[in-house]
Amino acid sequence: MQDRLKAVETALVIVTGLLALYFWVGNPWLLYAALAIGVIGVFFPWLAGKVHAGWMLLAQALGWFNGRVLLSVVFYVFLTPIAFLAKRLGSAYFDLNRKGEGESYYTDRDHTYESEDLENTW
Repeated sequence: MQDRLKAVETALVIVTGLLALYFWVGNPWLLYAALAIGVIGVFFPWLAGKVHAGWMLLAQALGWFNGRVLLSVVFYVFLTPIAFLAKRLGSAYFDLNRKGEGESYYTDRDHTYESEDLENTW
């Protein structure tokens, strides 16, 4: 019973996505595909299970791709050059300079809080 519910849920997600694409693009084949997947999901449990298995296989492939390829591209194309530039230009985002023996990494701040300090905290 649980597998049947998952298959119907998957069919509903696919139908919703196809309908959203239909309203965005306007291609009537998307509407026909949504109708076909909806009928399969409701009336053909075995075939709906196969659609669900295929959908989960696609989700696993996309998860692998996103986790490895896209995040690596973001890291090496965007974050690494920003870090090199920040280091090259001498930006001190973090005060990580070594302190001498007995010196503290904490900074003293003598500030009396007022009600205006707490109004717009971000």
